[in-house]
Amino acid sequence: MQPKAKYKERSATPIAARFEHTTMALKLHPAAYSAALSLLCTLIALPAHAQDPGQLSALKWRNIGPFRGGRISSVSGAIGVTGTFYVGLPQGGIWKTTSAGQTWFPVGDSIKEQACFGSIQVAPSDPNTIYAGSGESFTGEGNGVYKSSDGGTTWQHLGLEETQRIPSLLVDPHDKNIVLLAALGNGRIHTDQRGVFRSTDGGKTWSNPLHISNETGVQHIAWAFDNPSVIYAMSRYRFTPPPGTPRKPSPDNEIYKSTDEGLTWTKLAPKGLPKLFGHCFLAVAQHTNSQRVYMIGQFGLYRSDDGGQNWRQMAKDDARIANGQGDYTSFVGVDSTNPDIVYTLATAMYRSTDGGETFTGFKGAPGGDDPHDLWIDPTDGSRILYGGDQGATVSLDAGKTWGPWYNQITGQVYHVTTDNQWPYWVYATQQDSGTVGIRTRGNLGEITYTDWTPYPGFEFGTMIVDPLNSNIGYVMG
Repeated sequence: MQPKAKYKERSATPIAARFEHTTMALKLHPAAYSAALSLLCTLIALPAHAQDPGQLSALKWRNIGPFRGGRISSVSGAIGVTGTFYVGLPQGGIWKTTSAGQTWFPVGDSIKEQACFGSIQVAPSDPNTIYAGSGESFTGEGNGVYKSSDGGTTWQHLGLEETQRIPSLLVDPHDKNIVLLAALGNGRIHTDQRGVFRSTDGGKTWSNPLHISNETGVQHIAWAFDNPSVIYAMSRYRFTPPPGTPRKPSPDNEIYKSTDEGLTWTKLAPKGLPKLFGHCFLAVAQHTNSQRVYMIGQFGLYRSDDGGQNWRQMAKDDARIANGQGDYTSFVGVDSTNPDIVYTLATAMYRSTDGGETFTGFKGAPGGDDPHDLWIDPTDGSRILYGGDQGATVSLDAGKTWGPWYNQITGQVYHVTTDNQWPYWVYATQQDSGTVGIRTRGNLGEITYTDWTPYPGFEFGTMIVDPLNSNIGYVMG
């Protein structure tokens, strides 16, 4: 009980007395103290509605870090332009590099209404045309599709506001105006804005050739770059009944197939698959007439060699592959030149060179950052863009070497607080990287990565620092 009494006693101290204690500790001149106390009392007494917005006009934003990458939700590259890649973030908009990841800069800041992008694709036939689907599978909700025709300088909203979550996009390899996207839809209401949407005029108008139900959307679509007429789609139930409403069993995920580039669809009746549920991902191998298809989920990795009719489990004795793909990180991708080179993502990246029979650890380590997306140039398998919880990194030699991610100011933070030392520090809990503390005045002029330090704490916990002792902090997680 003693700590509580001490806390109450501190809280009951008049604010002027507490302010006097602080200013005395800073050894302010008496005149400065008197003026500061007068200003403080004025601000306390001033009603919020009476504050003059002009008082804040002199304030300017400055970047204080952290100087490391944050969670990436979608990745894509420009074919034929070696150094140009794009990433979509769940909170930080769209970023671009033209130096193969050596420097990154934001290109989505002009999109004022949206900062969450779950899918992004550069048109293979025009590196200046980019489509971005807002909203992602896990947390962020969006408001439709965006398009840039000038390499990300400006963006146009293409509608589909009610789709809310667009986790997958495809752009025709030869015609930048043919676009297909997967929409999960609003998870709280019945809506027909789900399924596969298709445009043949660059997003001016959309059709909905695959609409499964008002409760089930599509989470992923995939094709082989050399045969875009054949597309596979994976459905997912996406509806949460209102509180107090009985829940009915969720239907299984199902696989749909189109052989006319998305105009018509057929539900497959595959053999050899387990119950499909949760986050599932598809990949179609080139040079196989779209017959070889890989699928991964929490139930493991499966492969079909006859266009999705029959499936068999791959690497079933490897727990990293058979059991390690969570609902949060499941991904499978195929090399552009060799259908036997397969990549999967879990808590690390794994690679197979024998069609999925065996895998070796390729990048990252269990317990580290969570990988989320991988883009493999469909015309050059040595160009790879990787996106995870700690940013994006580029390889131009099939993964032998990778670029940095301590050059991206995209840390995904959940809560922010400050302390009372001088110069004061800012603390933030950040995605999958613990809590970080950053001084607001650097020793080298500007603030750099040398001015921030890890702090005990969990990614989405709330944090507060003792106002009288900055060495004491409390973090929840």
